[in-house]
Amino acid sequence: MITPRQAFLTLEYDGKDISSDIRKDVENFTYTDSGSDSSDSLSIKVNAMDHKWIDSWMPDKEAVLHPTLCTTNWIVQGDRTVLDCGTLVVDDLSFSACPDVLTIGAVARPNGTSFHEKNREQVWKNTSIKRIAETIAGRYGLECKMDAEDVSVALKEQDDNDSSFLQKICSTYGLILKTYRNKIWIFDREKYKKKDSVATVKPIDIVPGSLSWNTTLAGTYTGGEFTYSNQKKKVNIKVTIGTADRMLKLNQYASSEADAKRQLQAAIDNKNHSATTISFTTMGNLTYCATQCIDVEGYGKIDGKYYMDSVGHTMNKSGGFVTKVSASRVGG
Repeated sequence: MITPRQAFLTLEYDGKDISSDIRKDVENFTYTDSGSDSSDSLSIKVNAMDHKWIDSWMPDKEAVLHPTLCTTNWIVQGDRTVLDCGTLVVDDLSFSACPDVLTIGAVARPNGTSFHEKNREQVWKNTSIKRIAETIAGRYGLECKMDAEDVSVALKEQDDNDSSFLQKICSTYGLILKTYRNKIWIFDREKYKKKDSVATVKPIDIVPGSLSWNTTLAGTYTGGEFTYSNQKKKVNIKVTIGTADRMLKLNQYASSEADAKRQLQAAIDNKNHSATTISFTTMGNLTYCATQCIDVEGYGKIDGKYYMDSVGHTMNKSGGFVTKVSASRVGG
């Protein structure tokens, strides 16, 4: 006997499993896994005709949600795939009437607002990105993981919240900051682009009408020029890389010529990352994760290796489950 495919959601609210309580009311659930400079997020649309959802059942802001997605018999009979989405903090609630719908939004970040909102003034000297990240992580009881070559920081002034400050300094050196599962995770996107692709996507895999593709020269660069001041010698120093066809010019602090080159290369890589983009929807696939690479085949010059910038998994009340991929071509 063939057992039908199933896709379902389990959800904990502040540590309590509420899956069975909410199942009949959840109209739509979307979890977005981000592989770029933004937090993982979720959106839950709830049928709020029963006014308990705008009364005693309305979630509290900063409540902690822990969703898990699961499929069974999805590809072959007997298979089971589970995606633990980690913990996310409720940060947005909206309600619309006739029909009554409550939309719950949550993001992956430390509980409380200090990480994202409390301004902090601090001067960091003779340190590194890893040590800065570890110090900041310790303030919020988070782990710190770094899958990248550490970068020395001679001098950096902070006048911002910890989240924005750390994200900016990571971006300066071509690193991506992600906060999820009670961790601060820093990784090198260019390094991840060199990893083997995890899957090949062909036209038969894509929901008809869902594919969108774009390539552009606007905002992309073939080389760059970086100008910084050497305070000891009282001179300005220029560093160039690449070719002069389309030059990115920067004028900012660097501790050395090597530091200037790294910042310049990172800025060019960041600008060129989205030169060619693709998005499409497939049948639900919990094995797709942001930061992975895939190969696209069957679309002529659109074919190639793509880095998944975000992966969104959407389940609805009728049992439908789809996955939306947004990706950037490796190599532009």
